Amino acid sequence: MVAAPNKTDDAARTDSGTRIVVGLDTSLIAREALSLAARLAASVDARLKGVFVEDENLLSLADLPFAREVSFSGEVRALDPERMLRAMRAQAESARRTLARIAAEAHVDWSFDVRRGRPLPSLAARAGREDTLVIRSPGMGTREVGRTVRAATREARADVLLVARGAGLKTALAVPAPAAQGGIYTSPPGRPVASVDEGTSPGEACSAFAETLAARIGAPFVRLAAKGRAPADLAAAARQGGVGILVVNADWLGDDDDAARLSAAAGCPVLLLGKERGPLEGPSTSAPKGAEGG
Repeated sequence: MVAAPNKTDDAARTDSGTRIVVGLDTSLIAREALSLAARLAASVDARLKGVFVEDENLLSLADLPFAREVSFSGEVRALDPERMLRAMRAQAESARRTLARIAAEAHVDWSFDVRRGRPLPSLAARAGREDTLVIRSPGMGTREVGRTVRAATREARADVLLVARGAGLKTALAVPAPAAQGGIYTSPPGRPVASVDEGTSPGEACSAFAETLAARIGAPFVRLAAKGRAPADLAAAARQGGVGILVVNADWLGDDDDAARLSAAAGCPVLLLGKERGPLEGPSTSAPKGAEGG
């Protein structure tokens, strides 16, 4: 497989089309979220964009004269901003290689970008209506996650795939293996795709999108009626039903903390739609592709 040359990020932003934008680092949860993002990209015929953020707070800390670090051997030494930046760039290159491998396995186009700032705001800063941001809530306060989700879904009208630690990332959007001949699945259907139908036009569109997504990956579809039920009740129903991904109209949520709480309580990733989306057209057209800017 020959990789196409990457375009600059400025040129890439002029491209049209749907992108799944995921923050990258070298942690296990980041790799699992990246694999999920690649499966989503393949399911909705989108491109995959990985973003590594050089944390400006850590770099600012390294500039302080009294800042110290303790090595694995127990040695205490002054923080060196240049050494920290080199370590970040080594992590970025490792993340880029992981992105290339996982995108190739999923047969989706991919691109990579390095930004400097705070991780969540930097991820959401350039979001557009055609983007889906993959946001991980572990290790971050729910309010910071909530503010980022609100900015992405209410202001940019992007979609957000919100994941929490232990939320079944490995089995969400998993496609059962087809037989060698014919199209009969040889493994059980994947975990259900569920939608929250709150009785509005956007809620109905959300359900139509979720139903066609389920059909594309050969998974059952479940519609959860929201009338008279709190988000906690729907999260409990999703967990009890073994739901693999929960699709929700973002405007249905209340305060900024609801999104993070919903993902953690449901035991599955939550796809928050920032705009009204119609059903997906036909089967997925993903095929082996090389890297390109996006």
